[in-house]
Amino acid sequence: MKRKCVLWGLLLAFAGQSALAEEIVTPADPFTGWAWYNEPKKPAELPKKPQQPAPQSVPDMSKLSAQEQAKVLRGYTMEALNRAILYPTKENTATFLRWQKFWTDRGSMFSQSFAAAQLSHPDLDYNLEYPHYNSMAPFVQTRDQQSRQNAVTQLAHQYGLFYFYRGSDPIDVQMAGVVADFAKTNGISLIPVSVDGQVAASLPQSRPDTGQSRSMNISHFPALFLVDPTSKNYRALSYGFMTQDDLSKRFLNVATGFKPNS
Repeated sequence: MKRKCVLWGLLLAFAGQSALAEEIVTPADPFTGWAWYNEPKKPAELPKKPQQPAPQSVPDMSKLSAQEQAKVLRGYTMEALNRAILYPTKENTATFLRWQKFWTDRGSMFSQSFAAAQLSHPDLDYNLEYPHYNSMAPFVQTRDQQSRQNAVTQLAHQYGLFYFYRGSDPIDVQMAGVVADFAKTNGISLIPVSVDGQVAASLPQSRPDTGQSRSMNISHFPALFLVDPTSKNYRALSYGFMTQDDLSKRFLNVATGFKPNS
């Protein structure tokens, strides 16, 4: 009761788009009077075969960095692919397939070295801390939930909650039930504030907004805030609807400054 009084006092301080074709192409008399009419016609020129590009000089790969080597090799690969598409011969296609096999083999080798590296350096094996096998999913989930629950229970001694909501809005009212249960389960002091004067059934102890939301620059609802009565600091915890499980994650993240793997 004392903590709620401290929280309420703190909350009050926040207020203040013709012609026929035959007539055109078939003349009545041949134009034999013109010298150029009877000259032999030149045969139509055949399209030129695309010339092969000049062979590129092969750079000294030993003098290039790994990134530069990969760039050169990718260039050879794309040249082989484009040549196989534009000039689809079995030789050109075979050349591209050899490059494709080159990259596939390198990928397989990297995969194997990845596993070998984890054995030599177990601290780099993510599976040790976060097993990814389906059979381990229930265990990991239970462990993480218990870890969050322990942290939230500990933090509940320092922090309280302000919940600003509209009693006329069904989403706000639904979230009110979540907040009420969350606060009760974790032993967190809660002061609910109705900004429209209508009280949610799950929060009968709600108080009217007398300027606190404006003083705290709250413009979206429902809004749940984490507050430290001792330091008088407050931080937004969530807006809109959220389940209890996600709320516990958010509570822990905000209270610990969003530290990783909390």
